[in-house]
Amino acid sequence: MNFKDKIMTDSNYFLSRNGKVLTVNTIEIILKKAGKKAKARELIRCPPYTIRHYYAQKQLKLGLDVYSLSWLLGHESTHIITRYLQSLKDENFVELAKSTNPLSNL
Repeated sequence: MNFKDKIMTDSNYFLSRNGKVLTVNTIEIILKKAGKKAKARELIRCPPYTIRHYYAQKQLKLGLDVYSLSWLLGHESTHIITRYLQSLKDENFVELAKSTNPLSNL
């Protein structure tokens, strides 16, 4: 559907075909269908929060700072981001420190 001439009242990024905000239930259904279409094993779960958690961890591993990540995820503080940091392994931080070290880039 083309939203060009439609007056949008929501600021959400993901909308349904008719321009309405997607509910959590709808997103879960979409992800479940995508998992089946991708022929993912039944043991693999992909609820929205798991994908969000993966996104956050991947961004941290790639060097995004916690403040920017917190803003991207819509958090009011960085407190929640500490949960994502706790699940990363020490070697992730060592590799990240090597790649972002200003002395290594002289």
